[in-house]
Amino acid sequence: MPQPGQSALIIPVPTAAPLLAHVAARFPDVVRPGDTGHVTMLYPFTSATPEKLAEVAGELAPMDVVLDRVVREPGFVALTSSALAPLTAQVRRHWPAVLPYGGRFGPSPEAHLTLAMGVSDADAATIAALAAPVPARLDQLWVLRYEDTWQVTGRFPFGG
Repeated sequence: MPQPGQSALIIPVPTAAPLLAHVAARFPDVVRPGDTGHVTMLYPFTSATPEKLAEVAGELAPMDVVLDRVVREPGFVALTSSALAPLTAQVRRHWPAVLPYGGRFGPSPEAHLTLAMGVSDADAATIAALAAPVPARLDQLWVLRYEDTWQVTGRFPFGG
């Protein structure tokens, strides 16, 4: 669970909103309230100047991907794509001291779109079966900050 003052660096995936709403309708409390879809690049994130974030985003080319591979871990269901790996590496190399998720999932966990957290194995299997591919245009980095809820504090378009 995030702590007040923590931040995250994400790429929004608004095309995932219908799938997340469908999952939330069938399984209340497994989708973060207000989450319309995103791929996390770094969490918890560190402080970075708007200039640095704009520079990093400016190096990135907008890309179209299809999040089509289901990832299941105990209590967790997500979608990912191998196409995210180069983009993730390109972003994360700018902050080598920041371990994604505090290192809980190794030094470089795969970027993904979370569909559900805190679910039983049976519910995870059902959610995985519901998980249709999500086409997405990735073209911005967002910085979020958590207080009582997540708030967007910066938007940085890809330049590519």
